[in-house]
Amino acid sequence: MRVKEMADLAGTTTRAVRHYHRLGLLPVPPTAGRGRRDYGVEHLARLLRIRWLADSGLSLMEVAQMLDADEQGTDRESILCDLQSARRNIEERQQVLRVQADRIDELIAQVADGGVLSPLPTVLARFYDEVAVRLHDMEPSAWGGALEVLARERRLMMALASRGMIPASAGRFVEELDATERDACAQQVCAFAHLDQTDQGGAVELAQETWALALRHKESTLTVLNDLPDGALGRAVWNLVGVLSTVSYPLRIHRVFTGELLDLMLADPDFAAAIHHSAGEKRVVL
Repeated sequence: MRVKEMADLAGTTTRAVRHYHRLGLLPVPPTAGRGRRDYGVEHLARLLRIRWLADSGLSLMEVAQMLDADEQGTDRESILCDLQSARRNIEERQQVLRVQADRIDELIAQVADGGVLSPLPTVLARFYDEVAVRLHDMEPSAWGGALEVLARERRLMMALASRGMIPASAGRFVEELDATERDACAQQVCAFAHLDQTDQGGAVELAQETWALALRHKESTLTVLNDLPDGALGRAVWNLVGVLSTVSYPLRIHRVFTGELLDLMLADPDFAAAIHHSAGEKRVVL
């Protein structure tokens, strides 16, 4: 039979057959009259066996090794180990696909809810949008530079979200903030944007205002901290936050603010316990 006829019978293509020839998986038949090759039943049987194994999830390299070992009638244990290994690989791929399917479901729900294609949870994206609107409602002289600060904060949170490091409780926390508190958030963003125009005392005062907001929602804030991963992943979260905050807010006055805010949190036994549960006992730097 001709190569196309054999490929059709096996449910594959002539291109695949020639690929199997190049890999040594399928022997090349002798040339018949006028230079054409005549494939026999033995070639079709071999091709069907190759396709059967490949469709089972085995790589072509694994197929070649198993066929050789099987035909030689040796090392059955090796074939069994290879099959078991292939089975484990399939299970790992299935797990990856399940995770990807869950992520697609989340994106479907996010877009259906009016969100955008972003790793940032919709509730947080809307919160930043609302703060931006509040900034625009202020006098231009008041919010100069504040929109850029807000954009940096949003990018920082997006980076964390892309790594799966923002717990769902963070969204529930911002949902608790009433209109007055959201106005206060906008004002704090403005104040942070103008820290370079103030002294150390101004940075400390702003940190205390931020801390006061956290205390008004202490239970929810602690829930967010306690929902952060622990162990190596938890330490990675805090390290990444430290790096991103340093890159986003490089001025010394920014370090005064973040340092004071962290000191206030660590001075509270409940917050200190939550932070160390996630970050470990190593000194945390923001």
